Amino acid sequence: MKRKLSTVEYMIEGNLTCLVSVDGHVSMNRLRSALERVQRKHPALRALIRQQSDGLYYEADTAGPIPLRSVEIESEEHGARERQAELTAVFAHHQPQLRVAWLRSKASNELLFTASHRICDGMSMLILIREVLKSLYRDDTLCPYAPLTLHDIIGDVRDEDLPRRRRVARILNAVFALIPGSRRPVDNKELYREWGASQGLSTLLKQRCRLEKVSMHAALLTALDMALQATFGKRAPAWIESPFDGRRDERIPQIKSDMLFFSGGSFRIRTGQGDARDFWERARAMHKQVRLNIEQELIDIPGKYQFFEMIRTPSEKKMRSIVRLHNFMRGRGHRRVFSFSNFGDIRVLGEDAPFEVKDFRLFVHSFVVRLLGIFTYSLHGQLRFVYFGDEKCLSHAEVDALQGHFMAALEMCVEQCAEAPESLGTWEVVVE
Repeated sequence: MKRKLSTVEYMIEGNLTCLVSVDGHVSMNRLRSALERVQRKHPALRALIRQQSDGLYYEADTAGPIPLRSVEIESEEHGARERQAELTAVFAHHQPQLRVAWLRSKASNELLFTASHRICDGMSMLILIREVLKSLYRDDTLCPYAPLTLHDIIGDVRDEDLPRRRRVARILNAVFALIPGSRRPVDNKELYREWGASQGLSTLLKQRCRLEKVSMHAALLTALDMALQATFGKRAPAWIESPFDGRRDERIPQIKSDMLFFSGGSFRIRTGQGDARDFWERARAMHKQVRLNIEQELIDIPGKYQFFEMIRTPSEKKMRSIVRLHNFMRGRGHRRVFSFSNFGDIRVLGEDAPFEVKDFRLFVHSFVVRLLGIFTYSLHGQLRFVYFGDEKCLSHAEVDALQGHFMAALEMCVEQCAEAPESLGTWEVVVE
């Protein structure tokens, strides 16, 4: 089977890299066997990308084995270079869109899973990692499934907004046709800042969220909104965009909980809407708003993807010009959207696993637009945060300020319920 890449798949070119540090014995043969089993399950891992005269196509069941390499790490600097190389290397069209590197040293075993964003999102990466790690010590059956496309989700959408979507698509196609192409490639260089809440703060925040009947996601969004206003004032981004996992909702029955997909939906929250109420009043309002927005997004997903498919994919040269204009605006301080992703509690091993996960880290690199946002997750009960943004979006000083205001908001919101203030601790930098 051969199908053309959708407009969304074409325009979200980038890489996702997950680092999993494993404490225990790992066999190269067993790792290769685990990758083979996982590849047989997921159609996206068995397809290759082919360049045709009219664009890029997926060609099903044509890929060879998933690339796997082993590297003896001599120093932390050596490991950092290998991780950066994995993150930024373009996937060749003649290879599977997933590759794995095993960075070996006396101190630890690091498995780097890198996938093209075209075939999966962050939650899909967690699915892959769970299945590969589980296959290292168990031989459970992994059931293959039919390839999933956008058309499976769009269906036959003929709602009242269809005429409007067609009009907007025609306008965009006309505008894109007038944009001249550029030969100069886009060069994105992301800045990363990683830090974690103390164990005490993480525990107290979870307890307080349960007490206030507010999701952790809503509390973190509230803190981020406050931090953006405190850091940038009137120059703060107008919106926070937050993806969610559409696999969990039965209204998108085509996407099962164990399938790879590159986007399960996202919603936007307008920033700066909170007034002088206390943190938890704002968080409860945020909690309600998030639920309403997700409900609406689940309804809108088919029509939204239908609209994307009405847009003619710009040529590579035109795409460079469009991206360069977008990047210029962001570099001039026009930060209208700030991303926030929450991966929840990272659990990629079962209780019967013969080894443990010592560390987990996630990186993202875009070959197209400039990234700007924060993602969070919890590992071993401790909250972790990662800022990612092109070096032209925010300065180091602005990232420092945003990080400080964000953590100050989290500490402030739980200090009233802390029985022992000294147990709260502070936040600690994990990696810079």
